[in-house]
Amino acid sequence: VKLLVRTQVEAVTKGKQDEDLFVSVHALNETDPKVFNTIDWRQKLESQRGAVLATELKNNSYKLAKWTLQSLLAGADLIKLGYISRVHSRNAERHVILGTQTYKPKEFATQVNLNVPNAWAILKAVVDMCLKLDEGKYLLLKDPNKPLLRLYDVGEAGPDED
Repeated sequence: VKLLVRTQVEAVTKGKQDEDLFVSVHALNETDPKVFNTIDWRQKLESQRGAVLATELKNNSYKLAKWTLQSLLAGADLIKLGYISRVHSRNAERHVILGTQTYKPKEFATQVNLNVPNAWAILKAVVDMCLKLDEGKYLLLKDPNKPLLRLYDVGEAGPDED
């Protein structure tokens, strides 16, 4: 099986020897700490940045793993994470960047406990399963509450053409 992957890099910056470094840029959005009983980034980001990232890893491990794998596949030299918060909690239009952090993708993969060979093994298992199916249209969905993938046969019409 040959695999073609479309990737993207959001930015380019200069390195210490004036070389071009490709950067993958992503935003972590703060939830309202009063509503969700989470860490208030405005108070804790400077002094407890590790605790903020650890909370994001606990609540959004899939998203951070996905961004890390995308960066590795794209050949990005750096991942830049922005910590974003609403200017006012009731206004969804205006935001402020509270801080940023930059990582090397391989180091960040280790930090977020991402097992890259395991990710490839999961992909291989899904591809092998799909190759055994009859030709047709299928829908692959991740269960939001469990570490489970579900594959549905949607027939020839497809999911949107009932």
